Amino acid sequence: MKDTQPDIIALVGFGEAGQHIGVGLAAKGLRIRAYDIRHNEPALVDAAKRSNIGFSGSPSVVEGAALVFSLVTASSAVEAARAAAKHLQAGQIYIDFNSVSPATKRAVADAIAPSGARFVEAAIMAPVPGPNEKVPLLLSAPGAEEVAARLAEIGMNADIAGDRIGDASLSKMLRSIFIKGIEALMLESLVAARHAGIEERILDSVQKTLPGINWRELSAYNLERTATHGKRRTAEMFESAATVRELGLDPFVTEGIARRIEWSYAKLKDAEWAKGRPETYEEVLDVLEAALRAEKKQDAAE
Repeated sequence: MKDTQPDIIALVGFGEAGQHIGVGLAAKGLRIRAYDIRHNEPALVDAAKRSNIGFSGSPSVVEGAALVFSLVTASSAVEAARAAAKHLQAGQIYIDFNSVSPATKRAVADAIAPSGARFVEAAIMAPVPGPNEKVPLLLSAPGAEEVAARLAEIGMNADIAGDRIGDASLSKMLRSIFIKGIEALMLESLVAARHAGIEERILDSVQKTLPGINWRELSAYNLERTATHGKRRTAEMFESAATVRELGLDPFVTEGIARRIEWSYAKLKDAEWAKGRPETYEEVLDVLEAALRAEKKQDAAE
């Protein structure tokens, strides 16, 4: 094993969050390494090159890094930890940023434990693009205050949720129900309204009733996020449902949110967007309406 280097940070996962956080930290002069199973994708390779981030297809990039940030999909959090643990040692800190339930965070901690590295959980409490490395975080684990101070030294923004693993993710998961719930409500209402040809009437009415928000702008933002990140958001919502279940409640609404986002992403993922990703809610609704009509036509033929 390599000696721990205080100016090296390793990223396990180089998707949207990993890229934005990594770019922000690299701009401060820190040495950033990244590992992603999609290491051959040109977009990821180009993003790493532009920011002078060492990019690899091997989890061995975590060796010697003082801090290791896990930023993968919810369904990959435990597997990523197991792969990284083979290359970790005492003196390193492994911080799991993934949107998973408290029980999954504890499973990640168990996967890291044999390495001797320290485990801390982090919850990302706002969209990462924009604030980048300064995005608000919640940390929890025994001694999380010390880790928060270390993150502050490199320009990150972390508060303490508690000293138990699971405290931070509990806040994250319950917040996600609220935020993604709005997204799912918009999807279901506007898809049905488009099918009936009255989506503009619905949006006009909501705007009058709740004038404090630009509902067309929010619809464009939420539906774009579903089209671009629906797979990750679906996994996050099933983790939120698991969290509700851990609290002894029936997550029937949360599971409905997950299923609606999952349904829409399945219809949207193969769409050929003119500019790489949808920019308006109309673009997303066009694809979903076409899918509905095709399904209806197929059902009639059968």
